[in-house]
Amino acid sequence: MKADRAPADQPPDRRRPGRGSDPAAVSGRPAPTSASPGSGGNDLGAAVAGGPGSGEAPRPWSVIPRAWRPLLLLAPIAAGLVLRGLHNNAPPPSRRPVPLVATAAVALGSMEVRHPVNAEIRPLVSVEVRPEVSGTIQRIDFQEGTVVRRGDPLALINPTPYQVALDQARAQTSRARARLEEAQAQRRLAEAQLRLASDRARRYGSLSRQGALSLDEEASYRTQEQVARAQLVAARGSVASAEAEQAAARAAEAAARIDLDHTLLRAPISGRIGQQRISLGNLVREQEDRPLVVINQISPLDAVFAVPQRWQGEVQVGQSLRFEGRPGLGGRIVSLDNTTNPSTGTVTAKARLIGDSGGLTPGESLNGSLLVRRLEGVLLLPGRAVQPGQQGPFVYAARAGRAVVVPVTVLASDGVRSAVSGDLRPGEAVVVAGQFALVPGGPLRQAGADGQADTGRDRRPRP
Repeated sequence: MKADRAPADQPPDRRRPGRGSDPAAVSGRPAPTSASPGSGGNDLGAAVAGGPGSGEAPRPWSVIPRAWRPLLLLAPIAAGLVLRGLHNNAPPPSRRPVPLVATAAVALGSMEVRHPVNAEIRPLVSVEVRPEVSGTIQRIDFQEGTVVRRGDPLALINPTPYQVALDQARAQTSRARARLEEAQAQRRLAEAQLRLASDRARRYGSLSRQGALSLDEEASYRTQEQVARAQLVAARGSVASAEAEQAAARAAEAAARIDLDHTLLRAPISGRIGQQRISLGNLVREQEDRPLVVINQISPLDAVFAVPQRWQGEVQVGQSLRFEGRPGLGGRIVSLDNTTNPSTGTVTAKARLIGDSGGLTPGESLNGSLLVRRLEGVLLLPGRAVQPGQQGPFVYAARAGRAVVVPVTVLASDGVRSAVSGDLRPGEAVVVAGQFALVPGGPLRQAGADGQADTGRDRRPRP
């Protein structure tokens, strides 16, 4: 079934007006010029929504009762007034509370400037006991870890071969002594013969000059005197040779006695003995690499530590040390090495420990500090008060209830207090806790000793 179509010769008032056409011309009615005062809302509704005989669909405004239309015009204004009233009645935004901080007073005093050190404990003397003769160990006379005194026996090496060698040396000494005595007797005989020959040559020479004796006889006595003199020289040489043989024999005897004494190993120093490294019955050799035992002198002890190059101008012999966790132990520098280690850039320093060093063992490490100098009359404050900044360290000073930024220079610190220089006065309050909530120049409250808030202003007694 086809829908009815409008005839082509439909009157112009039934056609839809085009863009830019006059509605009054299309509708066939004259356009209203103005609403008369007595027309009320009928002409306004007809002009806006079209009248009943206009042929157009009624608009939404025409379906609204006339009594409600003024209310709809006033509704946006009323809604705006309501929203404004709600906004005005809302509570004001909360303000930032004044930060509550902890403060401490700046003090005037002295502080020791110390450099941290890590020292290694070393014995004053350490000896590796090695055998000086070869042989089998027959006896061990020490216990590991005990304290020995100088000269205490440690071990015995089989002494029998060395006792035999000593007996042989003693026999050689006796033989050399007998040869010396014989040589000395020959020398005395030669001296007597020389005296007799000299007297004869002198007496017969006088007779020869008087003509009572021939020249040949005088020459014979002179020759006898020369032979006696030569025999004396030979006798004296024999005596010297015998004395040398005796000295050699005595030296050999002394060496044999020393070797025999070395079979008994003794402690060369007093100290604590280490672990035994050679067992009973082992064969040891003279000056072998493996020591029998090591003895360390435990009193006094030394502390060796490295001094960086930047400290070398401040570190001197005689400066004192103290160590963490040992209040009764200290030290004093006794020497500085004359060479800088090129790999580490440090100089080795040695300090002699003073005080109670009981329980310390060589090789143990101790943390301590080296006293460099002492600062007098400096400003002291808790280390927590110093804060890092882009322009350098600073502190917050509580002045008249305000947080004032005061730049400072840290001279020294001991981990708890800091010595500083800056625009601070002794007794002035500086912030030590709560700095993160402060604004430079902003207000603050100080927490008093009784836990109550303090505005930071000067307290004056009431009249």
